[in-house]
Order: sequence, then structure tokens, then C-alpha cells
Amino acid sequence: MYYKNTDIEYNGCSGRGMCSIAPNISSFQEVMITVLRIIAYYIIKLEQMKIDCTDVKQNLIESLSNLITSTVYTDEQLLDLIVKNYGRLLNLKHSYIAACKKENIPAKNPKIPFTLKSDTGLSGILGAGQRMINDKNKGLNTELKCYSELLLVVIKSVSLSLVKLFDYEIFEPSAQNLIIEALNLYNSGRISIPKYKNYIAKLADIDSQLWMTRKNAQLKTFGKISQTDVSFSASKGKAILVSGSSLADLYSLLESAQGENVDIYTHGDLLIAHAFEKFKKFKNLKGHFGSTGDDCVLDFAIFPGPVVLTRHSSQNIEYLIRGRLFTTESPAPKGVTLIKDNDFSGVFKAAYKAKGFSKGKNKPRVTVGYNSDELLKKIDSLSKKLKSKKIKNLLLFGISNYSKEQAEYFDKLLSTAPDDTFVISFSYKNNSKNLIHINIANNFPQQLAVLEMLFEKISLKNNKLVIFLTKCDTNTLSIMINLKQQGAKNMYLSTCPPTIINPAVMKTFMNLYSIKAMSPDPQADIAALKSK
Repeated sequence: MYYKNTDIEYNGCSGRGMCSIAPNISSFQEVMITVLRIIAYYIIKLEQMKIDCTDVKQNLIESLSNLITSTVYTDEQLLDLIVKNYGRLLNLKHSYIAACKKENIPAKNPKIPFTLKSDTGLSGILGAGQRMINDKNKGLNTELKCYSELLLVVIKSVSLSLVKLFDYEIFEPSAQNLIIEALNLYNSGRISIPKYKNYIAKLADIDSQLWMTRKNAQLKTFGKISQTDVSFSASKGKAILVSGSSLADLYSLLESAQGENVDIYTHGDLLIAHAFEKFKKFKNLKGHFGSTGDDCVLDFAIFPGPVVLTRHSSQNIEYLIRGRLFTTESPAPKGVTLIKDNDFSGVFKAAYKAKGFSKGKNKPRVTVGYNSDELLKKIDSLSKKLKSKKIKNLLLFGISNYSKEQAEYFDKLLSTAPDDTFVISFSYKNNSKNLIHINIANNFPQQLAVLEMLFEKISLKNNKLVIFLTKCDTNTLSIMINLKQQGAKNMYLSTCPPTIINPAVMKTFMNLYSIKAMSPDPQADIAALKSK
């Protein structure tokens, strides 16, 4: 595993294991994409013959989402993922050939650029992956490479959005079909730039729809959201820490914990759970643990009880103590206990064996969520001030990666901004009178709910609106493309880790979509705003 700090602080980078990508992972992902694109081809062919492929589609979507978190897998697990999908590919191929014989039509099989035998090891597969990477890039100009990489990034983003909707038993077949169509493009050889653009635009648009669907599913499942003060203190007693982003997994654990003499604390992005109505009923839910949002290396190490990693987590646990780590995500990283069928009994046993908190520790409370009525009044006031030119620039800031550098950037930005500049921040805050702070704890669907209210009053196309995306993850590029398609004029982005996108491709992407990089000196960005 390789880690490289850019401008992302330790806890926002190596704390999640998301700073760099090892060469073997690049090769693994190339092989997996190759297998999955050929699976997509056979799905399309079989469905044209009226053969149902529903289960295979969902497996494909889940495999694509696994590409996002594959940095935590062992060599054996990487090999197992490839073997399983290669087996699905061969089964589909045989089904297709049999269907063609039955219909008396010729079978057209795409070339599989490697052969997986019973004695093939991971090193052989990764070698094939590196050769495929080299062959793919031959003859491609910079722009084509950029669009090819961008399409894959957006495909992964939509796949992750779909998998997160599986938590709510929502499957969205139209989105699955669009992913399969887009993957199948890579089976046709050279793809034109207009075709790349078309699929990138359609996928970014459907991704936005999926986020809205998840926002509605969260509210339907967990009740309305409200402004809530959350305890960051620790109480004496046995304890469990729950990290990741799956509210559904947290809810299942809390239901199982009723009657257990154990306290449960959220971590990282699960802070938002405390703002939902139905989470407030659980007496076991004591508060939130951790000095920052996602410093799993430090927080997990000092927590005196078992840690549950919910689904869709991308965290570096390579050097953490095994034996008290549990996960609902399959496959589980080596040394981490898999929780099957929401059976949390092993977690409770581990909590009772652990020392727990020997004494309480008081820390300041943190406010999370928002009051819709109060927020609407503030947005209405902002809209009137923009129209009357009392406010000349409205900055949207977030979501946060909790880095020290970005906190300093934000403070300097506000301290140097003129009085006619106003900020809506979904991450950092200070005591500025020109600031509305809305803590939604990196829950992008709920940020969309706020943006819906905002854009009803203030047009996204308003030239005085400036958007700063301070966290670059799997969904970020899809978000930016979608906002640009809706007419956003001024957008700034923080540094993207190479695990998300190749830095050279990232530079081309920003040029193509007229997106600016956040300057190391926020005064320069403020000067650019003044010159508009």
C-alpha cells in the first residue's frame, strides 16, 4: 500500500487510505473493467433475446462499486473477485452461444484479452492488466484519454449511488441499463468524443436523480431531519463505534442493541444520523466519537470497544488492531469479522469483553442538521440582497474533508473577503456575520435538499454564485459535471487524490469544463471574484 500526501492532511488522506493508488491496484482494476465490459456485452445480447439477467446486472453494479474500495483487499480477495466475475462471464458466454444455436443465428463473441486457468495466479493476471493499460493508451490523444477516464469515473459514481440505494431495496433498472450501455462502448474499439460526451452527460444526470431518490428514501425511512445538538462526550461503560455512511446498517444495529447494556457512538459521516427523527428514539445511541470527521487510524485505535464498519466505507484499516473490527460489507477485509444477516451478537460479545470507557469525558456538543423553515427565511433574505446588490458574491463551500489546510483556507477566505460577499458553508464555520453554516456531515443527498431550496430562490446560473467543492471523492466529478450542465458558472475544486482520477486527466477535465483549482492562497481567489 502506498500513501502520498498532497494538500490533504493526515486524517483526511492516509486516515482513509485514499491518497494514492498502488500499481497492482491499477492493473487489477483494468482487468476487472475488461471482464465487466464483456459481461455488459453479453447482458445486452441475452436481453435482446428476452433472457432475464436481473441478478447478473446487480452483481455487475456491486462489482463496479468494489473497484472504489479495492485498496483494502488482500491479494487472495482480489483474485477471488476476478475469478468470480470471470466465471460469470463464461457462463453468460455459454448461455449466449446456446441461445444463438436455438435461434439459428451466428454468435458474435468479443475477444477476451486474457485466459484465466485453474493455476493462474494474481501476478499473471496483474501482468495482463498492465499490458492492457499499455495497449489501451497507444494512439490515444490527451483529450480521448481524458474522456475515456471520465466516463469510467462517472460509471463508478452511478454504480456506487445504485449500491447505496440497495440499502432501501430500490434498484432503478433504467440506471443499471445505462451503466451497461456505457460499459459496452468499450467493446467497440475507438469511441468518438461526441459519444463520450453524450454518455458522460446522461450518466451525470441520472446520478443526480439517484441522489435525490436516496434523499427521499432517507427521509421516508428515518423521518424528517431537524437541527440537533450532538454529544461528543464519552460516558462510562461498554461501547461500540459505528463508522462509514450506511444509515441502514446503523439503524439495524441500534434495533438489535435494545435491551443490551452497551452504548453506541457514531463516527465520521454517520454524524448526520442524530438529526433524523427515528434515530432519536434509541437510548443506546449516546453521541459521536472522534475529534475530526474521518480520522479512522487514530479514532479506531483509541476507542475502547469493537468498531463496526458499515457498507460503502473507503477507509484504511491496514495497520489497525484486528479481532475487534467488524463489517457488514462483503467481502470483508482480512482480519475483519463479517456480520451476516444483521446478526450483531458477535459485536455485543466483543463489546462486553472490551474494557469500555473507565470514566466519562466531557467535550463540547456539535450542531448537525437544519430547521427548514428558518433556513428558507434566510435564503429568501439572501435572494433579496443579491437582487438589490447588497451582496455581490454568494459562495457555497463544502462538503468537507476536514483537513487542516482547508480549514485555514476557509478562515483566510472569509477574513479577506469584502463585506458584500456572503458564504453558505456545509463544512467549516467561524463567527462571521456573513456566514450560514449547515452541518449535514458529508451527507450529499441532504445537501441536495438544501440546494433545492436555494436554487428555487437563486438561480444556479447566477454569475454571482461561486461553488467551492472542498472534498474530491468518487461522486465529486459527476456532481460537477451535472452542475455545469445545469448552468453553473463559477466552480472551484480542491486537489483530487490519484485514487479518484489520474492527475493529468484531472487537469484536462478542469480545462474542458472550465473548473478552477482552489488556490494555495485564498486571497488570489478573492481577487479573481472582485475582478468579475
